[in-house]
Amino acid sequence: MKSVSNAYKLSMRGLLRNRSYVRITFGNVDTTAATDGEWVSNGELPFSEFETVDYPYQYGSPYAVLELNRWALDGKALILPTSGTVQDGFASNHMSDAEGAFSTPAVITRQFSTPHTFPGLTLTFDTRYQEWPLQITARFYLSNALVDTQVVPVTGVEVVINTRAAQVDKVTITFDMALPYRRPRLEEVLYGLNKQFVNKDIISTQQKHDVDPLSRRLPTETMEFTIIDYEHNYDPDNPAGIYAYVDKNSPIEIQFGYELPDGSVEWIKSDKYVLNGKPTTKDNQTTFTGTGLIGSLTKTFYKSKLGSKSLFAMAEEVLLDADLTLTEQGTHPWEIDESLKQMFTTAALPIDTHMNCLQLIAHAARCRLFTDDDNIIHIKPFGVTVTGIYSGQWADNGHLWYSEWETVDKGNTSENTYAVFELNRWTLDGGNQVIIPDDNPNGRGYISEAMTNAEGTFITAPVFTRTFDVSHDLPVVAIRFDTPMDEYPASIQVKYYKDTVLLDTQTVPVNSIEVFVSSSLAIDCTKIEVSFLSGLPYRRMRVSKVYYRETDFTLNFSSIAENSQAISKIDELKAVTVARYSYAASDSTTNLYEETTTETELHVEFSGLAQDIQINVSGGTLVSSNIYARAADLVLSSGTKTVTITGRTLQENSVVVSYPVALTGEVDKEENPLITNDSMCLALANHVKNYLQMRNTYDADYRGNPEMEVGDIIGLQTRYTNEMDALILVDEISFNGSLSGKMKVKGLI
Repeated sequence: MKSVSNAYKLSMRGLLRNRSYVRITFGNVDTTAATDGEWVSNGELPFSEFETVDYPYQYGSPYAVLELNRWALDGKALILPTSGTVQDGFASNHMSDAEGAFSTPAVITRQFSTPHTFPGLTLTFDTRYQEWPLQITARFYLSNALVDTQVVPVTGVEVVINTRAAQVDKVTITFDMALPYRRPRLEEVLYGLNKQFVNKDIISTQQKHDVDPLSRRLPTETMEFTIIDYEHNYDPDNPAGIYAYVDKNSPIEIQFGYELPDGSVEWIKSDKYVLNGKPTTKDNQTTFTGTGLIGSLTKTFYKSKLGSKSLFAMAEEVLLDADLTLTEQGTHPWEIDESLKQMFTTAALPIDTHMNCLQLIAHAARCRLFTDDDNIIHIKPFGVTVTGIYSGQWADNGHLWYSEWETVDKGNTSENTYAVFELNRWTLDGGNQVIIPDDNPNGRGYISEAMTNAEGTFITAPVFTRTFDVSHDLPVVAIRFDTPMDEYPASIQVKYYKDTVLLDTQTVPVNSIEVFVSSSLAIDCTKIEVSFLSGLPYRRMRVSKVYYRETDFTLNFSSIAENSQAISKIDELKAVTVARYSYAASDSTTNLYEETTTETELHVEFSGLAQDIQINVSGGTLVSSNIYARAADLVLSSGTKTVTITGRTLQENSVVVSYPVALTGEVDKEENPLITNDSMCLALANHVKNYLQMRNTYDADYRGNPEMEVGDIIGLQTRYTNEMDALILVDEISFNGSLSGKMKVKGLI
C-alpha cells in the first residue's frame, strides 16, 4: 500500500467522496539514444564525468571550486580528494569572464552510431546551486550535414530545446553565455520532451495489475489513458504533429490526487510505466497504452549456458542482457532476493523473451515476479500457509504450562478463559471463566509466566517474538489481547528486525482489546519482538490473535458495489506433481549447422541443446566466437566461406514426482525445465500445496482506492464473515472524472 495520511483514509471512507484528480507525465523520448554513443567535451575538470548525465541521477554534495561567490564555506561542499571522486556530472574547465562570455566556449558533442528521432532535448544544469548558463546553442547533424540550429536563452535549471529535424546522428551543445566567472555544468540530458496531462485533458484512465503469487504465468501490469487531441498532435497524418517522435518504451507516470476536507489536495505516489506502442487516434481523441518494465522485455535471450549455476546468477544474466536504463541512484532497475544464491540448477534457459525467462526463474525459485510503483523489477520470495502468508516461528521468554501459539495464528475464538489467581480476576460467577481441565487444556492462546506487581509494572517484562520464513513489509501489526475478560496491557513496545539489524521501534499505549501498531520503516522485516511494558496490577499478559496487514483497509459492504461480490472455490487438492528434468548427451557428434556465407558477423541458433561445440571455417578465418547451450555468435573474416558447427546434442528427460495431499480432489501439475534436483521438487511442491489449500477467491466492484497494491493484505467482509484476511491478486483502477475499481482477492483461511 502506498503511504497516505489518516485524513485521506477517513475522507475516502465517507459516504460521499470529495473530488479526485489525476495527472499523467508522458515523455516523448528516444529511449535508445541514452545507450548509443558517448558525450565528449573540449575540456573538463578532473572530477567531471558523463556516466550519470544520460539518466535521472540523485547527486550528492558538489565539490568546492574557486569560482566567484560559489564556495560559501558553509560545510556543504566537498573538498576534492586525490583519488576516488564521487559522480558529479559534467563540469567544464572553461570559465566565463567578467561579462559572462567565453574566450573559448565550452562544447559537448554526442555522436550516435545510428540515426535517432526525437522532438528535442531537455537539459538539466546545476540543481544543487540553482545555477544555469544564460544562453546555449544546439546543433543537430545527420551524416555530417547540419540539419538544425537552435539558439536558446536559458532562464532556469532546466531548458527544453525543440527541433524538427527528422533524424539526427550527432548533437553539439555550445555554452555561449554564463554568470561571471563560472564554469558550465550539466547534470542530465533527456533525449526528448516531457508532457503533462491533467483532468481537463484526460477523458479516461485504466490500470490493471495482476500478479500470480506462484509465478506460473507472467504478471499483467498495464495502463491506458485517453486524452482530448483537438490539434491532432498525435495523428500520424499530421505533418506538423509529433506522432513520429513518440517512441516505444518512453516513460509514463500516472499520479492520483484527492481533495481533503480542508480543501488541500493530497497526491499519492505515482505509478511508473513505459509506453508499449504508438498511440491510436480517433474522433479528436488519442489513446496511449503502457506496461510495467517486465512487460517491455520482449527481446530474445539466447545466451544461457549449461552447467550448475544459481538462480540468482541466471536471473542477473538475463537482466543484464536486457540492457535496461539505470535508476536515479545509478543502480540497476531490479532487486533479486539473496535467497536465490542458494538455489541451483544444471539446466539452460530456452531461447525465449527476457520476460519469459524471468518467469521460469521466479517460478522455480518460489518467488513473485512483479514491478513496483517505481518500475523496479522484483523477484521476491512468497511464503504461504493455510492461515496466511506470514508463516514462521513463535518464541517467548516464559509462559504458563497451558499457553500455546497455534490458535494465535488463526485467532482464538474461545468465549471463555481459565480461572486463575490474579487480583480481582476470578469472579466465581460461573460466567466466562472455567476450571483448567486435566487433559488437553490448549486453545486459550498465549499466557505469560511473568505477572505485574502492585504498580502494574514488571521485574522481567514478558517478551515474545515472531521470526518469519521470508521477509515482509509490515506497516501494520495487529495484536488482540484478552477477549473473554476484555482486559489489555497499558502499553507495549514492538521492535522490527531485518535479520540482526533493528529497523524500527514503536512504543504505543493500549486502550482496547486490540491495538494496531504502524511503522513506515518495517521494510523486508524478518522478525518482530513484542514487549509488554505495563498493565493492570497483578496480571499476566494474554494474546489471543496476532495478524499483519499491509494496510488497515477493509473491502467491506460500504465500499463494494451492491450485489457485485462473487465467490469462487477451487477443487480440493489431491496431489501436487512436479517434473524433475535431466539432460543426457549423445555418444556421437552431429552437424548442428553448415552454410556458405559472406557475412562477417553470424548468429546461429541450434535446434536444441548441444555441448562440445566445434567450429570449422573453410575458405576463411574464425576471428572470435561465443558459444552458448542453444546458440553461437561468430565473427568471421571477409569473403565467401563455409561455416560448419558440430557438437553433441542433449536429450531432455523428465521424471514426474507426486506429492499426495488428500484422498480425493484435483491433481496440480508443475512443469519447469529449471527444476533439476529432488530438493527443488520438494520445495516447489510444498510451496504450491500450501497456497492451493486456500481455496476461496472473491471478486468485487468497488469505489476504487489507488493507494492499494497487488500483494497487499487487507480485511474482507463477506456475507458470512465480518472481517477476514485477504490477499489482493488483481486490482483495476479506472478514472473518468471519478474513481472506480475492481478487485480479486484470495481468502487467507
